[in-house]
Amino acid sequence: MMRRLVIGVVLALVSICSLHAQSVTPAAPGNPIKAIYTPQPVYQAEWVKRGLTGKGVVLVTIDKETGKVTGAQMLQSTGSKELDGSALEAYSRWRFAPGTVSQLKIPVEFRNRPNPQTSKRTPSQPAIFYPLLIFLGLGALVMAILKKRKHIR
Repeated sequence: MMRRLVIGVVLALVSICSLHAQSVTPAAPGNPIKAIYTPQPVYQAEWVKRGLTGKGVVLVTIDKETGKVTGAQMLQSTGSKELDGSALEAYSRWRFAPGTVSQLKIPVEFRNRPNPQTSKRTPSQPAIFYPLLIFLGLGALVMAILKKRKHIR
């Protein structure tokens, strides 16, 4: 049960990625691709500043017995040696469950993402006073408990 859950989570994470893997040599029916370690390519801040973007396809060769990637090559370059190198380095570290596939095409895309907007607004007054109100409320509760104990004795 736990094994199925772990495999399901890994497969869900792989499918959620923007990278959709396609088998070059199709896996046998009932023998799906099981990626168990999938580090993503690094997209360095310097490259973002330079506006470096690109799409490509990496072909990875996998040892079916161990699930380790034995080779990675660019089938379609991103147009940048830096981006290609990052993709090759990341995908060469991928690991698969033994016996799944021998080769895999992995699309990759590097693109600038807009920076999240940061609010320069100061916190509203109630947000600043919440900790104070909690502290005062706890103090009042302690006082009420102590007062009640005095009446009991």
